[in-house]
Amino acid sequence: MPTFDLLLRNCKLSANEALQDIAIADGKFAAIEPAIAAEAREIINVNGYWVLPPFVESHIHLDSAFTAGEPRWNESG
Repeated sequence: MPTFDLLLRNCKLSANEALQDIAIADGKFAAIEPAIAAEAREIINVNGYWVLPPFVESHIHLDSAFTAGEPRWNESG
């Protein structure tokens, strides 16, 4: 039986009406399917709540976000 770092049980996902389990290993999604038969260091029962991506996209490029050349070009590479 596989072992994961984190196992989220009974998750509601937008793409699927049935509740799903989400297994995470080494910081990455390892499996998303109903009733994963596995153990984990931490198990959280989500109780049918929605699991969503974050609401904030923190990856930005300040040198190119509507500031092309203002106040200066990014020459650091």
